[in-house]
Amino acid sequence: MGMFRILTITLASASLLAAGTPAFARGDRDQDNLREAAAQGQVIPLNRLIADVKSRPPYSGMTYLGGPQFDADRMLYALKFMDGAQVVVVYVDARTGRIVGRKP
Repeated sequence: MGMFRILTITLASASLLAAGTPAFARGDRDQDNLREAAAQGQVIPLNRLIADVKSRPPYSGMTYLGGPQFDADRMLYALKFMDGAQVVVVYVDARTGRIVGRKP
């Protein structure tokens, strides 16, 4: 019974967190759109965006976790960093490289 309660709380927390974040996807359609946009020079290459964010304080002191997500509708990347014991998600505009938000 204890395990079921923990799972329920975890699922509820995950759905609450998901409700407050942009709709990021790893679908094939988004990847195809991203490759096409990159080929046409409409977006900055992901490795360059990551390197740029990692070079800026306070992110320069954090560890990049990988697993970037891309929102094709908003043309945003969500990049995950570890700041001590806390995961920080940084939202970056794929076209300009500008950091447009973060959580927390």
